[in-house]
Amino acid sequence: MSRLPHPHRRPHRVVVAALAVGAAVVSLVGCAADTGARDGGVAPRVAPPVSSSPLWPQHATPTPPASEPTASGRQYLSIKGIQVGAGGLKQIPVKELLEGDPNVPQLVRDAMQNCPGSACGLRAPVHRDLTGDGRDELIVALDEPKAGLTLIQVYRAFGTAVRPVLISWGPLGLTGETFGHDLVLTSTGNDGRFTTRYRWDGNVLTAAVPQDQTGDRAQSAGSSPSPSPRTRTDR
Repeated sequence: MSRLPHPHRRPHRVVVAALAVGAAVVSLVGCAADTGARDGGVAPRVAPPVSSSPLWPQHATPTPPASEPTASGRQYLSIKGIQVGAGGLKQIPVKELLEGDPNVPQLVRDAMQNCPGSACGLRAPVHRDLTGDGRDELIVALDEPKAGLTLIQVYRAFGTAVRPVLISWGPLGLTGETFGHDLVLTSTGNDGRFTTRYRWDGNVLTAAVPQDQTGDRAQSAGSSPSPSPRTRTDR
């Protein structure tokens, strides 16, 4: 006589089969997900944001009479008798540049008579690339307390010749910083705090028009002198 299957064995086999089918489905889904992944390679480098860099971080800015920086807005003359060597502008004495510069008034030459000395208003020279060509320009600042003015002048080498690319007079204590390749000058007076941003135009540094000023254009070299575009920050 043949034996009948045990009544409790069939459900056990059904459960085992169902688990096996489920595991196979999960395995297929996982493989399908893996085939969709792609290696994008090395992530591109993210350039750091441009930040300001003060020219004279230890210089305290006093509160001078109300005024604003101005630029001559003309082609500057080269300095005769001075040649730029392999060491660039860093090897040329600042006093020698100012004394021989035909672009500056007699007031500057008179101030040079007190240098070196405790009465010398000449700040430490700063070298920054303001044209984007990889070479540093020379930034000079001279404080003249008697006149209540500060001169900031930028020199650039043109081959072996040197000439200014910016001459800016402002109230005593005029200071600045670089923002990328731009030069930003700041003065504080009775009317508030003013900043003027200068940018290389291929010939000189010209004042850039703030984005909130429409209908105005920055003064270019060769035009008549006039106040440079500026940005005001109320105190």
